[in-house]
Amino acid sequence: MKNIGSFLTGAFIGLSAVIYFILYPETWSVRSVLIIAASIIVSLPLSILLHEAGHFLAGRLQGMRLLNLSVGPFVIERHEGKLHFHMTLSVLGYLGRAMMGFPEQLKKEKMRDQLVRYVYGGPLTNIIIGFLLMGIAFGLWHHPFYLIFGLVNVFLGFMNLKPVMAKSVMTDGLVIQRLRMIPVEDSVIIAAYSVLAEGMRTADVKKWDADLIEQLERLIKSEDATAKSLLPTLGYYYLPANPEIVLTIGQTLAFTREDASYDYYADCADITFATSLFFNEELKDYPGILEGLRKIGKSDAVIDSKRNALLSYIEGDFTGAIVHLESAKDSLGKWHPLYLRGEMERKLLTSMIDRI
Repeated sequence: MKNIGSFLTGAFIGLSAVIYFILYPETWSVRSVLIIAASIIVSLPLSILLHEAGHFLAGRLQGMRLLNLSVGPFVIERHEGKLHFHMTLSVLGYLGRAMMGFPEQLKKEKMRDQLVRYVYGGPLTNIIIGFLLMGIAFGLWHHPFYLIFGLVNVFLGFMNLKPVMAKSVMTDGLVIQRLRMIPVEDSVIIAAYSVLAEGMRTADVKKWDADLIEQLERLIKSEDATAKSLLPTLGYYYLPANPEIVLTIGQTLAFTREDASYDYYADCADITFATSLFFNEELKDYPGILEGLRKIGKSDAVIDSKRNALLSYIEGDFTGAIVHLESAKDSLGKWHPLYLRGEMERKLLTSMIDRI
C-alpha cells in the first residue's frame, strides 16, 4: 500500500503508451527510434523547466519574489533588481529549483498557506500540461513527441507529490506534508523562509530580528533532523565574538553520526560546531575532533575546504589552513547554490583567516 501511488502512476504511463501505439502504430525504422529517443531526451529538461515555472507563477501569485531559478547547471538569479546568468551544478543533487522568498515577514499561518500553494504550483503544472499534451497526441496530432512529453510531465508531477526524502532534498509532496502536519511554530520550513525574508530585509545578519534568532535556537534543539541546517545561520549571527553560544546550542547534534555518510544537515551542524570550537580556542583539545572532521561529506566544496583548513590548523600547518580557507572563498564564486551571493560565509572565512 505504501507504494501504491508509484505503481498506479507507472501502470498508467505504460498502459497509455501501449494503447497509443496500438491505435497509431509506428513504422519502425532507425528514424522513428531516433525520434522517440530524442523526444525522451528533450522532454525531461522541458518538463523540469515547466515544473519550476509553475512554482514561479504560483509564488508570484502569493506575492513572493524570485531569488533564483535553475534547470540542471543553468541558473537565472535576481539580484538588486537585475537578472544574472550562472552555470553551476547543484550541490544537493536537485534537477531544478525555483527559489523564491517573501519580501517581508508574514504571520506564520499566512506564510504556511501561501507556501503550500507555491509548492503545489510545480507538480500541478506538470500534471495539467501532461494531460493536455496526451490529449493532443490522442486526439489532434498523432506524433509520439506529444505523447512522450505528456507522459514525462505526468510522471514528474505525480512523483513530486510523493512525500519522500532523496538524500537531503525533500520532494514537493514531503514539503507540503510537513507544512500541513507540523505546527507553524515548530516548522523548520517556515523558519527557513523567515530567514530568507530577513535576509531580503538586510544583508547584515547582526541586525536580524532577535525573536527569529531565538526561534532558530529552539528549533535547532528539537528532534527534527533538518533543523541542523539552521545552525550555520546562528554561526553567522554569533561568530566570531560569541562562539560559546553556538557551542552550547549545537553540542547535542554535532558529530553524532556513526559513519561517514552523505548527510547535508549533519555536515552543516558539524562544520559550524567545529568552526565555533576554533574561535573558542578549543578545537585542538576537543575529544574525537579528527575523526569527526573526517566524517564530514565532500559534496560541497566550501564545507570540504573548511574541514581541510581546520585539520591543517590542528596539525599546526597554519599556512595550509589559510590556503584551504582561501580556496573556500574561491568556491563561493559570484553565486553558489547553497550560499547564494555568499556575503555572510565570505565574512566568516575572512574572520577565520584573520584569527589564524
